[in-house]
Amino acid sequence: MAPPFLIRLAAEADAPALQALYRQCRSEADWLPPLARQRAAEADFAADSAGELVLVAVAGDGAVAGLLAVWTADGFIHHLYVAPQWRRRGVAPQLLAALAQRVAPPWRLKCLCANRTALAFYARGGSRQLGAGIGGDGAYLELELPGGWVGSAG
Repeated sequence: MAPPFLIRLAAEADAPALQALYRQCRSEADWLPPLARQRAAEADFAADSAGELVLVAVAGDGAVAGLLAVWTADGFIHHLYVAPQWRRRGVAPQLLAALAQRVAPPWRLKCLCANRTALAFYARGGSRQLGAGIGGDGAYLELELPGGWVGSAG
């Protein structure tokens, strides 16, 4: 069973940790094109998630284990990142379960086709493809997530 994480709304005091996690995940993302990974050092999480509801997963030691940012008006998940040391320990499913308490599913998101790990995670959760396209970082699928993430692996 996955350890429980404290899932809460992000606070101003979380800004440095959220920024660091965002930059780390983007710089290490082998599914992003090389130029996008190089630009990760300049990525600004606060600007890239402005106006969105941000949830943070906090581990028992107080470390930020993951984040989720959603545009609540249409249930569009813009960012879902988990720190490398916390992956496959239930962080993402717990963030999504907490999201369901604030924004009713189904939710939508875009996931790059190169991010096979994320696509497999969403498929295990019952996602369905709504569309596809090509953006600045490559081909993507637009997915709908049904909710019901409690107990899912990821």
